[in-house]
Amino acid sequence: MRTLKRTALALFLLCFLAAEPPTEIRLGKAAPQAPKADPAQVKAVERFFAARQSASMDRTRLRIVRGMMTGGANQDPSVLLGDAGHILTAFDFTDGAIERIGNGRFAVTVYVLFADRQGRVVESRDEALAFAGQTCVSLHILNTMRWGSEEVEKSARRLHVDQALDGADEFLREWATKQIRMAAFSIEDVYPTGVNRVMIPTLQFSATPGKRGYDVVDAPIMMRRGPKGYMIEPRAN
Repeated sequence: MRTLKRTALALFLLCFLAAEPPTEIRLGKAAPQAPKADPAQVKAVERFFAARQSASMDRTRLRIVRGMMTGGANQDPSVLLGDAGHILTAFDFTDGAIERIGNGRFAVTVYVLFADRQGRVVESRDEALAFAGQTCVSLHILNTMRWGSEEVEKSARRLHVDQALDGADEFLREWATKQIRMAAFSIEDVYPTGVNRVMIPTLQFSATPGKRGYDVVDAPIMMRRGPKGYMIEPRAN
């Protein structure tokens, strides 16, 4: 009789434990939510960069940008607009990059992308800015990277595929002119993938004018040599 009772009790406990959901074990504290920026501060930064973007396309508007700054009259145009012939194509910052520093002031770090008038990316920067309300009170370039194509051109000459590289550049310049949004591109490399076939990795950027953020697509271009030289292969759907 005791054996039957023990068996019944064991079966009851087994059924009870099977019905209980597994216990969730959490280690440490939950990650805090990312801070949400003040919309007015986001708008102030976007307004300033929109003015810089517009002035980089028409440098007679530089005075408008300087009027939005403390001591703007003394600012080097290349700091605000990029080198002559360059266009401020895109800029980006996160909500978490905005830091309140008291008395209605705030600081922000912004990533900035410049292209030449043919659409080739030529420079990127990280900038540290401070604002008092809608006015930019300081601007410092933290670091700069130049996007040159010299190494790619050397590789193309060494591989005797200069024509393929020129064809890809022409295709991308035409692509950039057809975009409704701000657009830029970068040719990253060139290398053969078979007999009479070349791959040219590229990055294609697009951004809404005057707004933070941008899209970038890794878009390799395949070129094949035929009777008329190198031609772009149609992309598979």
